[in-house]
Amino acid sequence: MFRSRRVGMGLSGGAVAVAAAFGTLGCDLQRAVDCTRLALEVSSSVDALGRALEAEDPTGFVDAADAAENDLSELSADVSDTDVRDAADSVGEAIDNVRAGVAEGETPDLSPLNAAVDELTSACAA
Repeated sequence: MFRSRRVGMGLSGGAVAVAAAFGTLGCDLQRAVDCTRLALEVSSSVDALGRALEAEDPTGFVDAADAAENDLSELSADVSDTDVRDAADSVGEAIDNVRAGVAEGETPDLSPLNAAVDELTSACAA
């Protein structure tokens, strides 16, 4: 269904967790908790999506995308910071776009997902 290609998804997810951990030091406690929860979820989701793409596993990809969208939706509802919530929504939209590309048989363009992850990192570090 899609060609295997090396993706930097795990690195992006790890970068979110590290940036969130360092970026939240000056923030209030609730924002730090929100960012940490989102960063961990995004990191896990990005890794699962990347593994499914590299393994050329369409079913695994769909399962990972479904889980990521559900978790992001639930977590975003609990986030009080508008910038963090908006960034998490952007990650969800990017996952939708990657999913659409895979469904159409295209090699997924992961750059929008990486950009959304960077946006979340920035929101958490602010």
